[in-house]
Order: sequence, then structure tokens, then C-alpha cells
Amino acid sequence: MKNTKAIYAFFAGAAIGAALAILYAPEKGEDLRSKIADLKSDYLGSLKDKVNQFIGKTSDSTNSDTDNANQPV
Repeated sequence: MKNTKAIYAFFAGAAIGAALAILYAPEKGEDLRSKIADLKSDYLGSLKDKVNQFIGKTSDSTNSDTDNANQPV
């Protein structure tokens, strides 16, 4: 019974993979590479913005903590 489920899962995965391959295969290689490059550029730009925001928040928090630590008790 357990092996039967595994076999069905394997064939279901293979069918889904084949369907996706057929859907995406007709695109020319040059077009696909261009699309991937555009997506990569967008993703990296977004990632840089988020990292800079995080660094800015961390820097502000660190400066605030430092200012509070320098206050006399």
C-alpha cells in the first residue's frame, strides 16, 4: 500500500513536470534569458532596497541606544 502511494506520487509529479515543460518550452531561448535577466535585475534592486532599509533602521536603533547609554545615571 505504501509503495503504491509512492508510485502514484512519482507519476503525478512526472505528469505535472511534463505539463510545465510543455507550457514553458515554446519560448525562444533568447527571450527566456532576457526575461530571467530582467527578473534578476528587479529582484536584486528590491533586495538592495530592503537591505538598505534594514541597515538604516539598525543604524538608527544603534545610535539611539548609544545616546541612551551615554546619559548619566
